[in-house]
Amino acid sequence: MSEVKPSIQLFSYPTSPYAQKVGCYLKYKQLSYKFVAVNPLNNAEIRFTRQRQVPVLQIGEQWRKDSSELGLWLDELYPQKTIMPVEQADRAKVLLIDRWISDSLIPTIFRRAVEWENPVDSILNGWKLSRAVSDATPMPRYVRLMWPWGIKRAPFIVNMVKALDLTESIPAMTARLQREFVEHLESGPYLGGQSEPSLADLSAYPIVVSGHLMGMRVKNSLLDHPVIVEWSRRVQSHLPDNPLLVPDRLLMRTHL
Repeated sequence: MSEVKPSIQLFSYPTSPYAQKVGCYLKYKQLSYKFVAVNPLNNAEIRFTRQRQVPVLQIGEQWRKDSSELGLWLDELYPQKTIMPVEQADRAKVLLIDRWISDSLIPTIFRRAVEWENPVDSILNGWKLSRAVSDATPMPRYVRLMWPWGIKRAPFIVNMVKALDLTESIPAMTARLQREFVEHLESGPYLGGQSEPSLADLSAYPIVVSGHLMGMRVKNSLLDHPVIVEWSRRVQSHLPDNPLLVPDRLLMRTHL
């Protein structure tokens, strides 16, 4: 009799960049899982954790949080198509790049939500996000309409943005991140000079491409750099056309 595999459930908001990382880990490993959308107004779906942090990954009767730690947990339980290198030096390098993604790359998304370079574009982008969240967990119309302003003032996002160097303009910040990203490639096909995608690539990929795939209006994008575009295409070849947690119908594009 074949062994029954434990069910895998990913709890989060569909637009969370941290959850998108975990979604890419699962999709790269070709693991079947159920995405359980969490209502941001009450977080009822994760009350069993007695906290409000997303994403939460439940495998069988166990659950854990923290997106990067979830990648390590998945590699421990499902070593096929590993996302961590074998050599300790390479593992340390991948984890260091993943920390850069969490501390530098992801906060740029939130900075754009707080600092509106173009108010019309920012509002339209916010409405796209609210549509994706409400599609998964229906919200009142007035909440959807006010979503861009709510995100702009959300304490978690505001505090993360405050940790950035706000004297650096957004164009200068983007140019710097492009340079750092290319440096992290180390002339290799994948981050850290690795020959195969690792946790770092799968963490960065949805952050880099999600706005493009969802049809966001974004100036000064990392995808303005040809080396990053080519890296994105290489990672894309290891994932399904829709690497995000939103349904296909909400994507404006499927390729770079």
